[in-house]
Amino acid sequence: MITKERHVADVVTDIPQSADVFRKYGIDFCCGGDVSIENAVYSSNNVDLNTLLNELNNIRQSSINDGFDIKYLNAPSLIQYIQSRYHETLRYELKKLTPYITKLSKVHGANNPYLLELKDLYSQLKQTLLTHIEEEDQYSFPKLLDAYSGQHVDNLSETIMSLIDDHEEAGQLLSKIRSITIDYQPPLEACGTWRLVYQRLEQLERDTHAHVHLENHVLFKKYKQFL
Repeated sequence: MITKERHVADVVTDIPQSADVFRKYGIDFCCGGDVSIENAVYSSNNVDLNTLLNELNNIRQSSINDGFDIKYLNAPSLIQYIQSRYHETLRYELKKLTPYITKLSKVHGANNPYLLELKDLYSQLKQTLLTHIEEEDQYSFPKLLDAYSGQHVDNLSETIMSLIDDHEEAGQLLSKIRSITIDYQPPLEACGTWRLVYQRLEQLERDTHAHVHLENHVLFKKYKQFL
């Protein structure tokens, strides 16, 4: 039974499908997930607490993380999973999505100036995410692995806090993109490319939220003695 005292991030860790319910009501479960469900509802003013709890408790409580419960992986296995599931797919998706964003702004930006702003926000997000995962792969994750193996690692707490700050920056950019696209709802006259861009941006948001949650609330908690 999920109660109002449970923290949002913990619910998503235990029941990944709950992320869709929290997202539905605009409740942050990644960067801002360390609050109780009751406090999250109070802050959002978008949902009745009992309605939310009923929806959460009606979810079929089974893991959708490729057939295993990710929270029980040790740190090295979890890092490997994150790199394979999120880092590699993110690099691929950003490479493939960029030309569509460019085309959309070029063809329709003159009559829809917000699409030019969308292109700028996407460019910032792309740079932020690519820089972040490269830094993790080359520097931060090796430090985490060394610490897990018992080696002395300098400034590990600062390294983790820096990654959390990066996550917050990406989250703010995603929030602006969602706002400027009116929750990824294309206008009636939107062409196929326009609709495709919005669909893929929304999926990028979903994947990034899941990625950030996994690092902030599962991986980094395995190193809480350093924070």
